Amino acid sequence: MLPYKLKWCFLLLFFLVCKGLKAQIAIPYEQLSCELEGVLAKDQGPRDTLNKLALKYGTDADTVRQYWNYIHTIDSINTLGVSGILDTYGWPDQRLISPEASKALWLVIQHADSLTREKYLPVLEQAAAEGKAPKNYFAYLYDRVQMFRGRFQLYGTQMGGDYEGNTVLWPVKKMLQLDARRKAMGLRPIQEALTGYRICWSDPVYDSLAGNIVFYGLVSNQQGQRLPRISIYEPSGKLAGTTNERGYFRVLANRAVLQKGLIFKGDGYPGFKYSFRNKNAEVYHDEVLLPGN
Repeated sequence: MLPYKLKWCFLLLFFLVCKGLKAQIAIPYEQLSCELEGVLAKDQGPRDTLNKLALKYGTDADTVRQYWNYIHTIDSINTLGVSGILDTYGWPDQRLISPEASKALWLVIQHADSLTREKYLPVLEQAAAEGKAPKNYFAYLYDRVQMFRGRFQLYGTQMGGDYEGNTVLWPVKKMLQLDARRKAMGLRPIQEALTGYRICWSDPVYDSLAGNIVFYGLVSNQQGQRLPRISIYEPSGKLAGTTNERGYFRVLANRAVLQKGLIFKGDGYPGFKYSFRNKNAEVYHDEVLLPGN
């Protein structure tokens, strides 16, 4: 039996040969289903093992970090093969392949690198509009692309982690209309989806967050000590927020601060200007290191 990586190489070569004959050949749905069902197992099996390792040793354990390297290798191999399928045939119709095969296509792209996700997002969007792929697959991929761009998600499918170890909802644009958008995509109401999570970043009070950025992080000094009660100001002098007793913060600030930055002040720290690097981002997370004591 051919090794998994070699098998994908042969399959990719087949797709490249067929690509030029795309309009002349029939899509081998049965073959694709068989191959992609195997891919699904390769995608999910290691992740099941990872979850067990994390429960046993903790998410920051060396064993877990090393196993992530193995998963990234498998993801790269899967991405190569699935990209060959999509480039050759477009998005195969979910009504003509097995549900597991359809799921494999989506998960592999979901777990791929940022450039690959962005490349196939419009392909999946068209497939979902034509009924060739589930709409919720597009919702998940769209939100993931937005999250890695540092922008608000739209369907509330993506979770993040704050500096205190909480699993939280990545900020959502137009929160008040979220459940209506989720329903249109075949997703459960957000409160049901969040059952079991400790906190939620997004809040209807902020609704669209128009004109604002969400900035969360940790403030430390050069010696690595976390700094409580550090005040955070906008350039106008308006107080944007304060670090808690463990040095963590979350603030909403007007987008105008992207041009001038935020000022961090506290006892022994008369003023430190934090400048934002990505002027197009809507969500920031960073550790702020204050010079001084």
